[in-house]
Amino acid sequence: MGLLGSSDKTPEKKRIDELMSRPMNSSIKTHLKTKLNKMADNGKSIAEIERYYREASAKTTFIEKRKEEYKIEAKLADQVYKAYVTDGLSRLEKVNGRFLASLSIKNDILIEQNNRIIELLEIQVNGGNNNLSISYCPECGTKNSENAQYCVQCGIKISDVPKQLK
Repeated sequence: MGLLGSSDKTPEKKRIDELMSRPMNSSIKTHLKTKLNKMADNGKSIAEIERYYREASAKTTFIEKRKEEYKIEAKLADQVYKAYVTDGLSRLEKVNGRFLASLSIKNDILIEQNNRIIELLEIQVNGGNNNLSISYCPECGTKNSENAQYCVQCGIKISDVPKQLK
């Protein structure tokens, strides 16, 4: 047969079209297709392209699932804040500072989760080139960043787990 004509697509490009026809968050679809096409142009195999697509899709799904959770947590935090803080310090003193302690812990968890979302977004934007070290939760086995204090899936505090288990 010979060389591909200008209208013929390589098997890699055809597979990219198939992958991109699947439902996906529109905010990353264009970037992802561009990245996959660059991979194909650089001689990456279909398997490598599919692996990258699966990873990006999984990260996007994770973020989408967490968005609703974060909205609910933010509403709850607002309600708790209004219930305690608007009544003044005397009400806070009545609960012996327990609220402040629980709020501090909740803030730490939210900060850790938000940092993880930022890291995942950076991975998507940078095409997976941020070289995060990964550790696994000893409780549920979920991947977490090396410096994560809490598991992004089950919420267990993993910073106390010995390094050998990570």
